Amino acid sequence: MTTPLVRSDTFIRATRETGYRSTAFAVAELVDNAIQASAENVEILVAKDGEAEPFGLTVAVIDDGVGMSPEQLAEALQFGGSSRFNNRSGQGRFGMGLPNASVSQARQVDVFSWNDKSRAFHTCLDSDAIARGEVVGLPPVTVRALPPVVETAGASRGTAVIWSKCDRIPY
Repeated sequence: MTTPLVRSDTFIRATRETGYRSTAFAVAELVDNAIQASAENVEILVAKDGEAEPFGLTVAVIDDGVGMSPEQLAEALQFGGSSRFNNRSGQGRFGMGLPNASVSQARQVDVFSWNDKSRAFHTCLDSDAIARGEVVGLPPVTVRALPPVVETAGASRGTAVIWSKCDRIPY
């Protein structure tokens, strides 16, 4: 029997505890990713979500960059997953920023990417399901309608990272 390199259930909890300590730095990581994806505009939206109490906040970082292919999106939330691994031409290069920044602030992260608003790709990371041992990997990338917060943002192409179940953002 081969012992897995990482125990998903405890790794996700440890990563949440040892990740970004500041919401500002975590959001800045997503902005850096947007800039590296040639975004000209980045919107940061924070909304109170009455249905998500006691956490109550949803944070969306929406850009108009080049977007990601389904293959790139499949790697985007994978710890160590990157199409630019060790590329020193931009900010990120190890594939840890997006997932680590996200789980340091929220228990759920959804990522949408599109070049046509009618055909957006989606995947997500649910740290609660991983911690309970119900999930050991990321769900496959699917085609999904953009949520209203993204639809109203106006970018005809781009990427949206949406944090929900935000339990680490100071009020």
